[in-house]
Amino acid sequence: MQGINSEIIAGLAVFLLGLLFFIAGLFNSVWATIFIVDYLIMAIGLATIGVGVWTAMYDRKHRLHQSEHHH
Repeated sequence: MQGINSEIIAGLAVFLLGLLFFIAGLFNSVWATIFIVDYLIMAIGLATIGVGVWTAMYDRKHRLHQSEHHH
């Protein structure tokens, strides 16, 4: 699995943490006061996943070019 890198895994973990906080806010009024922060945490997780996908595509494309230059 070369399409999965550490940025994707970290982004998924941050997104799931924000999702758990959001779900906790549905059941607890104290947690419900920070819904904006929950959305921010999930957005940071999605952005990190996006960076991970972009890095994986970039590395895959440039790895082919590097292998051609080996003598």
